[in-house]
Amino acid sequence: MSQKTVEPGKPGGAGKKEQRLAFITELINREGYVTVDALAETLKLSRMTVHRDLDELQSASVLRKVRGGASAFRSAQFESGDAFRARLALNEKRQIAKAAATLASPGDVIIVDASTTAMAVVPHLLQILPLTIITNYWPLLEELRGRPDINLIGLGGNYVHQYNAFVGVGCEQALSELYADVLFASVSALTDLTLYHQDQRIVSVKRAMMQASKRRVLLLDNSKIGHGSLHRLGSVTDFTHVVVDRDVEDAVVEKIRDAGVDVIVASADSSLAN
Repeated sequence: MSQKTVEPGKPGGAGKKEQRLAFITELINREGYVTVDALAETLKLSRMTVHRDLDELQSASVLRKVRGGASAFRSAQFESGDAFRARLALNEKRQIAKAAATLASPGDVIIVDASTTAMAVVPHLLQILPLTIITNYWPLLEELRGRPDINLIGLGGNYVHQYNAFVGVGCEQALSELYADVLFASVSALTDLTLYHQDQRIVSVKRAMMQASKRRVLLLDNSKIGHGSLHRLGSVTDFTHVVVDRDVEDAVVEKIRDAGVDVIVASADSSLAN
């Protein structure tokens, strides 16, 4: 990104540090590069404060500081932590979630993967109960526990704090014994028709979820498109449906459709999800 000012009206000030860090993270992931001067002007902060924010994000392997700014940390094995991802692309996630939920029906067995995008579908699923929900995502287990109208199945394995999720052989073996009507899942990146993720453990679990599911719904916001990552998950054609936000380019949508996948483009009013 050049010296131009990034979008105005974004969170600044010492009292909004978490929002600032989330904004910088999303901007870096979208643009690939941002300057210190542009961030300082937009966030109404000193260059020293911006440098401290960038230092913190670099320590978390979210970005890499370079002379005069910072660039995306796309080539590394690291995936941004769950707390950061939960604050990224919120409007796009709401659009996608509302549209995706129409692919489920009362009585379905549903797998929800350990992604903040898939988590956004859950409030809409609660409108079509009863359901069986299978997940390895700890925040979702916490949210749904004790509900009499949901048969909740937690996938065990090794708990990884970075993802707030269970992974590993135990998780994959549990999935091999289960069947689901619908899977809601997300990925880190799409290049051409190939899907990627930074962590092999997550890739293995997602593959097991895909194998266990009849209808496989990929949730894909525009920030994930045109990038690669360390590990190949598979092809977009391994999914039966792809749900994207309205800012995804038409050419990308048509390419996926031409490959035989049903693509749903979330409508503008989907951003008003409950």
